[in-house]
Amino acid sequence: MSDSDNKSKPATKADLKELATKAGLQKLEQTTKADLAVLKNELNQKIDSVEQKLSFKIDSVEITVNRLVIDLTKTQTDVREIKYDMATKVATKDDISRIMNHIDAFAAEALSYRNHDTLRGGKIMEHETKLSNHETRISELETNPR
Repeated sequence: MSDSDNKSKPATKADLKELATKAGLQKLEQTTKADLAVLKNELNQKIDSVEQKLSFKIDSVEITVNRLVIDLTKTQTDVREIKYDMATKVATKDDISRIMNHIDAFAAEALSYRNHDTLRGGKIMEHETKLSNHETRISELETNPR
């Protein structure tokens, strides 16, 4: 039978059920397409939102990492300067020991000079006494002939 012959015959329950199924499928297909379009838009919006947030986070992390790199470089420079200063400007125990030995030697020498000055002072006083009595002794010698 041809398709045109079927159109002139009354519809059967099966034909009506088939038609309802086809109409329902078409409606379901249209609804599904509309739902998929809405879902696609929502997903695109959410993806854009996540990309923006992620981009912001990545930028924030990049700024933080750059700041940390700069701070770490400054800290390494400071540590190098401290090490250099300690190696060149700070005295070690051996340096202090050498300095103390030189101070002790200098102090001993200063004490020696002070003692010598005391002895010289005593000799000068003794000579001064002799000089002041020199005239008296000469006069006595001249008056006392032997």
